[in-house]
Amino acid sequence: MRNIKRRLAWCALALILQQCIFLYFDKVYLASDLNIKAEEVKDEDNVADKKTEINIKKGVSEIKVSSDARYVSYIEDSKLKTLDSNDDKEKVCDTDSGSEIVFYRWLNSEDNMIIIQKIKEKGAYYFEPISFDAKKGEARDLADFDLKKVRIKLESTKDEINNVVFSTLTHSLYIEVKKSSGKCDLYYANVMNQLKKVKSEKVIGNVVVPTTSTNAIMEENNNITILNTKGNVSIPNVKSAKILGADVNDNVYFGEVADNKIKNIYYSVLSDSQRKWNQLKLAKPVDKNDILIDYSGKVYVNSKSDNSVLELTSNKNIKYKGELVQSYSKGIISRDGNTLIKNKLE
Repeated sequence: MRNIKRRLAWCALALILQQCIFLYFDKVYLASDLNIKAEEVKDEDNVADKKTEINIKKGVSEIKVSSDARYVSYIEDSKLKTLDSNDDKEKVCDTDSGSEIVFYRWLNSEDNMIIIQKIKEKGAYYFEPISFDAKKGEARDLADFDLKKVRIKLESTKDEINNVVFSTLTHSLYIEVKKSSGKCDLYYANVMNQLKKVKSEKVIGNVVVPTTSTNAIMEENNNITILNTKGNVSIPNVKSAKILGADVNDNVYFGEVADNKIKNIYYSVLSDSQRKWNQLKLAKPVDKNDILIDYSGKVYVNSKSDNSVLELTSNKNIKYKGELVQSYSKGIISRDGNTLIKNKLE
């Protein structure tokens, strides 16, 4: 009897400690932004960095490049594949049988990506995020301590993924689901892969999560809001703004809107108690889609008419061939036919 009581006492103590840990994460760790200093990690020299061109197959779609431009990803025959430009070897991301890849994105400064697959199970459809390590060629489910997978049940087969954002430092994942009504639900998965809905049936535009934060910043109706924070984000003397992106230094970038174009760019660290607003002036208003905010802190403005981009913080131009694809840690990527070209910012 004494041994049974002792065991029960130890079990009770273990349960209390477990609940205290969960309570700490929920009420302290996840309830507020973390005081973390993020430092940009310099890219190590690799073979791919010395190559300025990467050949890709014909007929592939949804081409994206990792932050250091070593890996190229694309969809071919409904399969997500990656090409390592160091050795030109291709890997296939293994997803669930019968699933459909509806969204994927490279993580900042990593060789990993977040993938959203649409699956059907027992007559119901789900969005299920998984991660893929391009270096190892391994896919991994996102699951909590009880091995319960992160998944979102669809209310309609017409539901779609509008956006996915992720902070690698705080392991904060946000999934924006656009519904057939045109409104959106926003889901949040924390460091323990516990999922909850944080916004329901809202008009949501662009969403970002700063590097050291767990709270998303979003366009909600005609305002810019911060999750778990009262009030709206306001920029001095700016009536209307759109979110453009975020960088490694916790800056969030906004575009001042006039006549459906961006006329000026402002950025600030929103977690600072006294926000300092910085401005990047544009020579003329531009389309929002012609502005690229790179995670490194570089800000590019694309000029399609003369195939060039202007980097605003250095005031340097890059000329490129073909069509602009995206930015990367050292410049921009363009595509000319079946060739991806790395155009460095010198």
